[in-house]
Amino acid sequence: MRAIVFAAIAIFPGLLLALFAYLLLGGPAESSEWETWMYGPCYGVPGLCVLCAFILGLREDRED
Repeated sequence: MRAIVFAAIAIFPGLLLALFAYLLLGGPAESSEWETWMYGPCYGVPGLCVLCAFILGLREDRED
């Protein structure tokens, strides 16, 4: 249960990091169109944050 809560909470910082990475890599701030190379910042960064938080939650559950 702790892993699911950690992953759910990690969505918000993951989205903020993804937005920062998108803008840092040159994504236009005012355009709704984006290239295929933006899949990494837009999906990879939040996905990694959620995955890491889930693994951290599982690790904490095993120690109890």
